[in-house]
Amino acid sequence: MAGFPLEPDVAFWAVIAAAALAGVVRGFSGFGTAMIVAPVAAAAYSPQVAVIVILIIETLPMLPLVIPAIKRVSLAEIGPVVAGYALLLPAGIYFLTAGDPTALRWFMSIVILIVVALLWRGWQYKGPRTAPVRIATGGLSGFLGGATSLSGPPVILYWMALRTGAGNVRSNLLVYLTVVEIFSLAGFYVAGILTWPSVALGLACSLPFLAGLLLGARLFGLSSETTYRHVALTIVLIAALASLPLLDGLRG
Repeated sequence: MAGFPLEPDVAFWAVIAAAALAGVVRGFSGFGTAMIVAPVAAAAYSPQVAVIVILIIETLPMLPLVIPAIKRVSLAEIGPVVAGYALLLPAGIYFLTAGDPTALRWFMSIVILIVVALLWRGWQYKGPRTAPVRIATGGLSGFLGGATSLSGPPVILYWMALRTGAGNVRSNLLVYLTVVEIFSLAGFYVAGILTWPSVALGLACSLPFLAGLLLGARLFGLSSETTYRHVALTIVLIAALASLPLLDGLRG
């Protein structure tokens, strides 16, 4: 870990900036927080710090958007996915605590790049939408959430194919990603990685994230679904590429 997280150095400000930018993207697209903040925070500090920072900024700052979104949520879609998340979250947390930090960062980046490529090409899940499929989607989300904080990609790929419009997909994502943080909070606490320095960094990121979130929410509806998706994916792609372990030497 590159020093105490609240030391106002380059690493600290890089994570703050990533949180603010992630807030804007999350506000107008409903996703993107972990895919932007995770690679930056993992490169600046460690994967363990990254997951806690994301956990913090995905809770209280999200309430202004989550509460209105609840009325548009499909419980039939979210319920089984949440159950699957809870089942495989412990396996993901074990992977996080036992894995090599550099390997975890590569894993994060590869997952993000695959998801960006699939979403950009407009790939959509066309298989059955049964309860077991939803549980399996949630299980993959739980494993990735515990291991890398990237709980969003599996459900993004699954729900983006729904013919219900951007508003409903956005509501599902907002509520789901907030609800599962409760399970993550308990899991990270039991695993002993919910440390004060990581929590403090997350709290420091919360206000910039909230400011970006509110700005992004105001931008929602000002452009087409295709435009907001491409803007979000471009930002995610830049964050993932800039944080690759391969570039550590250039960052000093």
